[in-house]
Amino acid sequence: MDKKTRTSKTALTTSPYEMYRGTPAWKILDKAIADLVDNTDIVEQTRRDYIVGYICKKLQRVLPKIDE
Repeated sequence: MDKKTRTSKTALTTSPYEMYRGTPAWKILDKAIADLVDNTDIVEQTRRDYIVGYICKKLQRVLPKIDE
């Protein structure tokens, strides 16, 4: 347990978007972002799982079945 933050190391390593990991949307978005990075079209400044998870979360609002 970290005394300053009062959180365990496990809590720090898990993503708040874990529920989307492995979904079809996650796989498509992860590949698309990887392609953009490989082509030097974008530069990631945030962990990939946060980028993909955030987009999945936003898409779920307009496409409710995204997490299936």
